[in-house]
Amino acid sequence: MGVCMERRRFLKSAGLGASALLAGCSAEDVSETTTTTEGSTTTETTQGTTTGTTEGPQTLLVTTYQSFVDAPSTSPGAWLKETFESEYDATLEWFVPNNQLNYFLQRKQQGVTIDTDVYLGLTPENLVHADSTLSSGSLFESVDTSGFENISHLKENFRFDPQDRAIPFGASFISLVINQDMLDEQGVPAPETFEDLTKPEYKGSIICPNPQNSETGLEFLFWTIMQYGEDGYLDYWKRLQENDIRILKSWGSAYAAYSNGEAPIVVSYSTDQVFADQYGEPLSKHQIGFLNNQGYQYIEGMARFAGTDKPDLAADFMDFMLRADVQSEVAVRNVANPVVDNAELPADFEELTKEPEEPVGYGYEDLMGNVSGWLDAWGKQIAQQ
Repeated sequence: MGVCMERRRFLKSAGLGASALLAGCSAEDVSETTTTTEGSTTTETTQGTTTGTTEGPQTLLVTTYQSFVDAPSTSPGAWLKETFESEYDATLEWFVPNNQLNYFLQRKQQGVTIDTDVYLGLTPENLVHADSTLSSGSLFESVDTSGFENISHLKENFRFDPQDRAIPFGASFISLVINQDMLDEQGVPAPETFEDLTKPEYKGSIICPNPQNSETGLEFLFWTIMQYGEDGYLDYWKRLQENDIRILKSWGSAYAAYSNGEAPIVVSYSTDQVFADQYGEPLSKHQIGFLNNQGYQYIEGMARFAGTDKPDLAADFMDFMLRADVQSEVAVRNVANPVVDNAELPADFEELTKEPEEPVGYGYEDLMGNVSGWLDAWGKQIAQQ
């Protein structure tokens, strides 16, 4: 998430120029700037950025990440604002806090009023972090979805919160992105399993973002724990280290190194070919690899803040976000996968957004009480080597 990315910017790599794009549906920042230009006005504060401010009978304040709103012609934000306001007697206002979730946790801990109504872009690990941080109460409240127009079409494997505080609205899959041209030059086939990555022919061929700094890397770590268990994942990572896996600080640095031809394989997103196609990159350099025919699902949820004075309007917005037509539009603009089974996508887009035979992923109950321990153990054995 978390993770997410300023998708529409090329990463500038030495010697290659504009050669790589952010390829996923997450909130992993690749820069430190927080500037939003979408909407009629923009107000910047030390806390964040509010966009799209207009007057109306009711104003719904929705927080999200930068790339969701910062390019009006391609990001979903401007289209969602216009469409929602045309159908509801309300104004939709976007708020992009510099510290994302931590901004609200700090206010909650300090007893400061939270005026925002909906959080858009909440991952399972974000929700676990929120609940683990607060000593009492919850930042979000459960929502009765029984009356939601399209709730019966929500894919069950994307649900991650048993309390229905966070409702999925978008997804992607962590996968390998493979430069098949480089592998062909080496006479090596694309890896197909986790064990393949430990074989001598892939020595020094794999780049991964650091799980301590990147949600992309963190969810790849979760994926390895699902494969090898709590008793076996560190041994697997040790074998990856012995095979010279490169662990770089962030998704941006990892993808830039991959784009610069420093290695033929990077841990990234299964939507990578959309950007490659848009910018004329050969798809042979952007092949998608699903290890063990799986892909770890990166899920973005939406949640209603506890204590909002507009609970019904917030629920209306969440219902709106699950409609088939809205899901289709947001998926294309956000370069992601819909979370409902009745969204219709353009044929070329659907062809380029790959999905694994077996989606896998941890939910809230799997992660609660485990994330810190997993990361600490990984950091002591792997990151400090």
